[in-house]
Amino acid sequence: MGREPDKELIGVVAISHCKLAEEMLAVATMIVGPLQNCKAMCFEPNLVVEDMIKLLKDSVREVDQGKGVLILTDLFGGTPANISLALLGPGVEVVCGMNLPMLIKLAGCRSGHTLSEVASLVKEYGQRHISLASEVLARSVKTNSLPNGK
Repeated sequence: MGREPDKELIGVVAISHCKLAEEMLAVATMIVGPLQNCKAMCFEPNLVVEDMIKLLKDSVREVDQGKGVLILTDLFGGTPANISLALLGPGVEVVCGMNLPMLIKLAGCRSGHTLSEVASLVKEYGQRHISLASEVLARSVKTNSLPNGK
């Protein structure tokens, strides 16, 4: 089952349409191991908004160990993000556009930083790891084709 949640970690709730958040946390766990104080919430189309709000509030309370909670949503403007924004305030930050690199980054940056710092780090890391493969490969080919690798 893993160890007890670390009381020095910022809590994380990944929230999405359908099963996206659950699967992304599963993949992150496969890559970096168990993510303590993290929870996935997946909203199905038949859920009533009031029920979604209650579930999210309960999840935030569950993972909050005193350093705050970072909510990661799949899409700015979508229902999970809109509901999350209602909790935004002291102790809760929201980052929209969740991706796998963000979750991997969270494995190592939630202690020793403030909630605001972690939110910024995760946002920047997620953005930096969005790539157009043809550009990356073109740079690699140019580097490898130069004399002496220069």
